[in-house]
Amino acid sequence: MKVLFVITARGGSKGVPRKNIRIVGSLPLIAYKIISAKKCNVEKRVIVSTDDEEIASVSIKYGAEVPFMRPDFLASDTASSVDVIEHAMQWVKENDTQKYDYVCMLEPSSPFASYKDFDSAFELIERSNADTLLGMKEVEVNKVFIHSLDSNNKLSNFYNAIKELKSIRRQDQEKEYTMNGCMYIAKWDYFEKHKLFHSENSVPYIMPEENSIEVDSMYNYKLACFVVENSMIDLSLWQ
Repeated sequence: MKVLFVITARGGSKGVPRKNIRIVGSLPLIAYKIISAKKCNVEKRVIVSTDDEEIASVSIKYGAEVPFMRPDFLASDTASSVDVIEHAMQWVKENDTQKYDYVCMLEPSSPFASYKDFDSAFELIERSNADTLLGMKEVEVNKVFIHSLDSNNKLSNFYNAIKELKSIRRQDQEKEYTMNGCMYIAKWDYFEKHKLFHSENSVPYIMPEENSIEVDSMYNYKLACFVVENSMIDLSLWQ
């Protein structure tokens, strides 16, 4: 199995300024994904796609390659992750003789996927013969309890949805899941053809809540620091 890891890390971030190189514990945020990818037990190349010289320097320090700087048109707020991955794959095809079986997009903002998670995820996608795999977490609130306000800014939509429920206890509701941003894996040929990490033939890699933190606000950044500082994750996985 040969994998191209592409870590997406543009310089502009509004919710948490300079987010990708902010320190969490003893490491810059982006280092968590670099170290995990480097330690993953597959044949791989680990590339960081960035438009920022400081992020590039930190990435190289922790073992990633930065073989190109991301063009400005792919570093705006409106640039899509798919376009960023497609750009990296095209660069690799033009500059690398190695052929890859999978492409894996990693976002630094969801730092706590370890190399053991990646090992298990690649084993799962191979065993399942799936086209794609997504990192997932169980949602805190079932969709039956999520509704818009009505035209009078009242809760009639909520009432009508739950009035027939036998129980409103969370433990009595069916488990539901959402993406946690920790990993997006696709067969190389599937992504080239469809430009998607989603498919009907997709499998979930389900992770616990503390490993699924997404740093997209200062609150989440402080939460990530708290989790690390209080040994709620095994930091030896990133040593």
